[in-house]
Order: sequence, then C-alpha cells, then structure tokens
Amino acid sequence: MKIYAVRTLDISEEKIEKICLLIHSGKRFKIKRFINKEDKVRALIGEILIRSIIFEKLNIQNKYITFEKNPYGKPYLKGHPKFNFNISHSGDFVVCAIDDKPIGIDIEEVKYIEYKDIAESFFSVSELDYIVEEDLNIQLNKFYEIWTLKESYIKCCGQGLSIPLKSFSIDIDKYENIKVIIDDEHKEHIFKKFDIGLGYKMAVCSLNKEISNNIIMIDQNSLINNYSKFNME
Repeated sequence: MKIYAVRTLDISEEKIEKICLLIHSGKRFKIKRFINKEDKVRALIGEILIRSIIFEKLNIQNKYITFEKNPYGKPYLKGHPKFNFNISHSGDFVVCAIDDKPIGIDIEEVKYIEYKDIAESFFSVSELDYIVEEDLNIQLNKFYEIWTLKESYIKCCGQGLSIPLKSFSIDIDKYENIKVIIDDEHKEHIFKKFDIGLGYKMAVCSLNKEISNNIIMIDQNSLINNYSKFNME
C-alpha cells in the first residue's frame, strides 16, 4: 500500500489547456466543464497523479492506460485487477491511495457547517454521541473524523451511496481502535485517521491487514514536469 498527496498550487489557464492535451479526451472534457478554476486544478492533478503512479509502478505508457468504471461508478485500471486505487481532493490537497486489495481514501477541509443536523440525518446514534459528548470546540473536528471514515469505507466497498450512511456505524474506542459495525457485527475492514495538514481530516479504509503511516508528498511542479516529460518521450 502507498498513500500519495499533492498540495495544489495555482496553474494558469494556458498551462491547464496544455496539460489537458496529455490526458484522455473524456477526462479533458469533464475538466473543461468545471466553472471554478480550483476544481479544474484538483481534477487535473488527480488525473496526472494516478497516471504517473501507474507509469512508475506498472511501466504502462500513458497512451495504453485505460480506466473503466464498475456498476457504481468507481474507476479501475483495465486489465490489472490487483492494482486498486482511490483518489480524493478537498481544499489544497489531492490524495491517492493504491493497494493490491480494495482501498478507499477521503480527505475533507474542515469548514464550519451545521454538523449536528447532518449527523442526526446520516450518522448512527453512537456516532452522534461520539461527536456531541466532546467539548463544543472540538465537536466539528470529531464530525469530520467520522465523515471521512464513513466516506473511506463506502469508497473501499466501491458501491457509492447505494450504501446508506446510516446502514453502518464507525466505532472508535478509547484506544483509538476503529471498526465498522453492521447489524451489531464487526466487519474485516481496517481504518486509519490522518491529520495531513492544519484544517484537514483524512481517512483510509482497506481490506489489507495494515495501513501505511507514511504519506508520500509530491511537489506539484515536479509532478507536472515529470508527467509532461514521459509523455513526450
């Protein structure tokens, strides 16, 4: 398992257009449809990040990289069932996890929202208690902890929101052990929380026995330059 992260920087529209010429036309069209420039940058960096990882790990040239989607919309690399990946982005971060088994990752920028209303609607009673039993000044962070853990589980399962958020519960004990509970039974998934940066929460869910503590930070400019280079060769 490997976990990668890129802290995004501003890119000129001209450079976005240039890099988009080096990605699949379908993804290029989707990126160009974004109105918000930050959304364009995050989507573009996510795309070239996973393509660069595939080139590095599997030595597949960019033009031969083909992504398909499962019935629930989760992308996978065609012809390589043991190469599993998942991407998430929020704020100034794009993150990606790869594994030989199903993997899910979620990152969220901590922003103030009406978290109690959301938790009451989508979280289990025990998850809500985990949040509101804390001091008021840390309840928002606890909400995002649960949110990212639940999202990472759904993404690991690869079934999207066809899995109702209230149909399972994230249990965090006093030793910070994390489990997912469905119908009073613990499932085999494992989890890890990350404080990747001030004001962010991140979680990874895996079917493997261990999740890496190490996050491989990649400089955005180096990523773009290296990606452009191996596409020109």
